[in-house]
Amino acid sequence: KEPDRPGTMKPEVVGPLINANFDGLIEAGFKQPPKVFQYVKNLPKGGVFTFPDGTKLRQEDAMGPDIKGRKVVILGDTCDAYGMGPLMEDADVLVHEATNAHLPPFDSGPYWMTERDTVSHGHSTPQIAGKTAKDFRAKRLVLTHFSPRYQGDDSDVSVSIMYSIEDQARKASGLSGNNVIAAWDLMNLPVPFSNEKEEQYSAKEKKKLTEDFKQNFSNVRRAKESS
Repeated sequence: KEPDRPGTMKPEVVGPLINANFDGLIEAGFKQPPKVFQYVKNLPKGGVFTFPDGTKLRQEDAMGPDIKGRKVVILGDTCDAYGMGPLMEDADVLVHEATNAHLPPFDSGPYWMTERDTVSHGHSTPQIAGKTAKDFRAKRLVLTHFSPRYQGDDSDVSVSIMYSIEDQARKASGLSGNNVIAAWDLMNLPVPFSNEKEEQYSAKEKKKLTEDFKQNFSNVRRAKESS
């Protein structure tokens, strides 16, 4: 579990205040007023920056919400991982074994027989893994530890089996699409931040803000040259 990260700066909040106080910030010692962005970002929680015109800007008003740290839970052999409950809750990724699956026509008899035999050896089916992910609100489920009877090669039959295993876990978990994955050796899985929401500040607005800064610098330079 990672620690939370600070949120992102809101340029649409801070930028106009910098522009409105451009000359005053220079007189106050900010030779490059855009550095106020970094100054405000580095304020402690609850910190306040007062602009020359008296406007007070709180650090939390200038920043987006904290970005929640990612949580990855990796389980070993298990037929019942509920004892890990407090540690599993709301994981961004849950890695859970799925040793045996009920795959007609490869398996005879009903599903419950496959589950009974699998659990008796301390292992799980895709349905058990899926239900665990659902009950503890995992955002993504990665299935591992498959029986040697599944070849795991790139043949059509092996790939079809892995798709079937994923689908069984998908139905039990309520997760969709690539949020349920049957892992393979050396698989690389990116883990995005679940609530990372970059400010949707349009390219046009960013360009305008930059142009405003440049114009202010030009005005200050010309004023100094003429004085």
